[in-house]
Amino acid sequence: MRDGAIRRKFTQIFALTIDRERATSTTIVIIDRYLISEILQTMLAVLLVLLLIFMGRYFALFLSYAVDGDITASVVVDLLILRTVSAFNMIVPFALYVAVLISFGRLYKDNEMTALAASGVSITRVNYTIMAMGLFFALLVAVIALWVSPWTEDKQKLMEIEAGKASIVESLSPGQFNQFSKRKDAVFYVGAIAEDRKSFKNVFLQLELDKKLDVYSADHGYIHRDEETGDRYLVLVNGYRYLGNPGEQDFLIQEYEKNAVRLALPKIGQHTRAKSAVPTSQLLENGQPKDMAELQWRISMPISALLLAMLGLVISRTSPRQGRFAKLFVAILVYVIYNNLISVARSWVEQNKVPVEVGVWWVHLLLVVIIVLLLQQQITGRWFKLRSS
Repeated sequence: MRDGAIRRKFTQIFALTIDRERATSTTIVIIDRYLISEILQTMLAVLLVLLLIFMGRYFALFLSYAVDGDITASVVVDLLILRTVSAFNMIVPFALYVAVLISFGRLYKDNEMTALAASGVSITRVNYTIMAMGLFFALLVAVIALWVSPWTEDKQKLMEIEAGKASIVESLSPGQFNQFSKRKDAVFYVGAIAEDRKSFKNVFLQLELDKKLDVYSADHGYIHRDEETGDRYLVLVNGYRYLGNPGEQDFLIQEYEKNAVRLALPKIGQHTRAKSAVPTSQLLENGQPKDMAELQWRISMPISALLLAMLGLVISRTSPRQGRFAKLFVAILVYVIYNNLISVARSWVEQNKVPVEVGVWWVHLLLVVIIVLLLQQQITGRWFKLRSS
């Protein structure tokens, strides 16, 4: 009888222990979901504000290109989308950083962090949650920085070139004198334009060649694109050419059946492929200092997403009287210094002033040391001290 009672008692204690473990596990899951939800909501708001600022700036920039005739208005939205996607690798880490800072600033202000600590949820346990969340966004940023962003950069440049070429004729208005290819010395006039905008009637073109007027007139004309070079030509049919200044002896009048004039491209199409548009695999194959600097810059983006999330947690600790935005200015200042140091380290690698092995990694290592010191101070209540012999 006694053995049976003891056995039942141990069974009850074991069952109670399991229930407590299950309750503790359930509580931790609920707390993790609460913290992640709080950060994601704040991050979404911060990300929306950053995107509005970023897109507003570049929308005005691309719109000015369209007004000047550098690109066609039809591609402004496409270029804006590509530019925004390529910038996500820098926007997401900063948005996560600010979101963690503001969210935990509110939790400290409302004494929720104190309540969590009283219920057995330590700052170390919260660190694991933020680290897991930072790893998730780091993987997302890695995909964007290493593959998506170079593709969008390359796509954007190609689209700008094609839009710049198309804008030469698409910006023309029939029955009006038009500025041609942003040249002040060039005037273009057409009486009518076909629906495909590739052929014209009653064409007049005035250029300046060696301080002499070069004037063309033709019954009609059309646009021809050279398949080898990609250059576009205005082909004039059945017209006259007037070369020289009126009243001078070398004034020349020519009649022609067909004449071709090369169309000068706008400035936006005159560029080479930037390093930011080179595929990551090609950077690895080249291995030059500039290629390695670009590669390390791309890898720095996901690393910064993780480190900034942890930094936002340790900086956010405040007293209830300070408020949730008490550390925001300091946090922004730290971010600016950190980001500028990465840029400086990147330029040093490009100029071959530091070895590629050192690269930009010392900047991340410096931030890791700062985070560890701050975590040590928060967990133990004191800084690292050297032991006296």
